[in-house]
Amino acid sequence: MAEKNLQRKELDELLVAFWQTFPPIWHATRSLTHQTASEEFGITAAQFHTLQRIREGKTSVSALADCMHLSRPNISRSVDELVNMGLVERQPEAADRRGINLSLTAKGRVLVANMLEAIGAKMKSRLARLEISETRAIESALAALRKAFVEQENTQ
Repeated sequence: MAEKNLQRKELDELLVAFWQTFPPIWHATRSLTHQTASEEFGITAAQFHTLQRIREGKTSVSALADCMHLSRPNISRSVDELVNMGLVERQPEAADRRGINLSLTAKGRVLVANMLEAIGAKMKSRLARLEISETRAIESALAALRKAFVEQENTQ
């Protein structure tokens, strides 16, 4: 019983540390993304995230809506804006002409690559403050978190 209590205590302490760490990091990275998107690239963070998902292979409005947890009408409006900006193009599916595939235009691919580079540079400057041993510990901890949350979610 003492071992279970110790484990529960350790888990409780881990959860406290999690909540003290991840929301502020999430807020900082979201802020960085919003600022970079609007000030340097003239798009919204939501538009950037939509472009990223299309780049990752979410090529239909339904797939985007599902992975971004938004309604299909909202995603459709966002895609319309991106098409009008020349960042996304619609193509009929070969097998079913009613279906529409989304893809990034050359301009869209360049914008996403440049934005990822800009955000990456800003994040690297913050991470550069850490010692090498700290970065290795973070890498290890992130792998463990992926195992606990992401890999488990993919198997359910």
